[in-house]
Amino acid sequence: MGVVSILTHSFTDGYNREFGRVFGGGLERYILDLCSVIRGLGHIPEVHQLSYFEAFQTRTEQIDVFGYSYDMDNVPEAFERMAAAARGPVIYASCLWQPITYKPGSLGICHGINWDRPGLPLETKQQVAGHIQLALDGLVRIVSVDSHFQTFCRAACTYTDPRQVVLIPNAVDTSYFTPAPPTRTFEQEQEDEWLVAWKNDLASHEENAGAVISGMQAVEGKDGTSGAGANSGKANRDGDGDGGGDTDSDQEPEGKETVDFHLQLSKLEEVEADGETYRFAHNHRNSKDWATEILVEADAEYQVNGPIQGQVEKKAVDAPAPSPRPIRIIYPRRISMERGIIPMMLAADKLLGAFPDLEIEFAGELVEGSTVGRAFRYWHRTHPHAQRIIQRTYDFRDIRVAYHQADIAVIPTVFSEGTSYACLEAMSCGLPVIASNVGGLNDLIQDGFNGLLVPPGEQELTAALVRLVQDRAERERLGIYARETALSYDLARWRSRWSTVLESFLAETGLKEGIRG
Repeated sequence: MGVVSILTHSFTDGYNREFGRVFGGGLERYILDLCSVIRGLGHIPEVHQLSYFEAFQTRTEQIDVFGYSYDMDNVPEAFERMAAAARGPVIYASCLWQPITYKPGSLGICHGINWDRPGLPLETKQQVAGHIQLALDGLVRIVSVDSHFQTFCRAACTYTDPRQVVLIPNAVDTSYFTPAPPTRTFEQEQEDEWLVAWKNDLASHEENAGAVISGMQAVEGKDGTSGAGANSGKANRDGDGDGGGDTDSDQEPEGKETVDFHLQLSKLEEVEADGETYRFAHNHRNSKDWATEILVEADAEYQVNGPIQGQVEKKAVDAPAPSPRPIRIIYPRRISMERGIIPMMLAADKLLGAFPDLEIEFAGELVEGSTVGRAFRYWHRTHPHAQRIIQRTYDFRDIRVAYHQADIAVIPTVFSEGTSYACLEAMSCGLPVIASNVGGLNDLIQDGFNGLLVPPGEQELTAALVRLVQDRAERERLGIYARETALSYDLARWRSRWSTVLESFLAETGLKEGIRG
């Protein structure tokens, strides 16, 4: 059993000095999953990372983590110290755009292009291309999480082996990130309770062919003769029986199927009560003196149930009708510039003012004390609709709850994006996603099919959000195809592909079958 060393700029929270906690970002999630694959191959993963504060050593998620203080103007020097301290074969898990001197025989990972800002000086972009060339020259293989970095390497750099850059898109556990179960309505629950009671009653009266609900007798016809159980019920629905009185199958409620042949629905009748109009279907069971009537449609917001004897009784007359759940938009990203927090805040201003039944959740990490963090806190605290703005930080394992409470997910990245975990998770949960056409998001979203793609910025983002807020059918359609798309990015496939890459890499370094060479 040997050690495999992962070098990165972030894993545990070196931003907020919470060194024992894995930071809630995509890179950190990736490293956690990669450590699991390494462990599954019989080896021991360890992580070396940068620290914005002092050096540290900790253990979390069964992983030894070493933090290094560094000069922000000299990141390559810190990576050299990490590589020197590494106890096993090295995987450079970030910062390939830096001019790093790589340890020979090492593996690299690119999590997306982060120099894709249109306003970045051309000289800087040319320098980055040179640094990527250093990575291609110094690493035995580079795993890319999206097709864009692979294309960049082919267009801006040179290398002889087409297999040197391996495309392994990010993944999602589709067995865990599933669509939320349907919310039961009050009417459905009532119907189920009634159906259970009906079945129990029917079972206890099997010997009485004329028994229906709660011991009632067979349906009595206009001529005073009793119907003949099942056969009579069927004949009545067909309109040619003599036991159904006024039964007319053509006037059954539209879209409803007859639950049982004992239950006979007659023509709809309108009744006025308290200034409101209701439509009923008579169910003539034992109707010598009066008929039990079942409400099938109402012009009011509440239900009417039970026997009607000359009047209509409201259920819970003084209780207000339950209001529909607010539409919720979720921004499941770190609160940072590159993740599009500014256009999202601007869009939120307009949406919250225009739709009083809308709420927005910012479900991501925030670096306290940062310029963006302070600006967001002030914006939230002073917002006129602050009560409809939610900000929470979720653990990797808890974020599914947030998706299940949402109706729309937004991934408004401005720059620096691979195949977003948040996007995949939202899609796997069956949410419609509005995403910027940045980086690997173009690999995931087909505009108008499984989500909406917009240019990075506030104007197009707001328009797309308004479109989905107002169109429930469109939300549901996009969500269905989003889930179908996510299935092709299942975590099991990712693990299998990474296992193949690691087995080859570790064999080349002499670390095979758990034996360190």
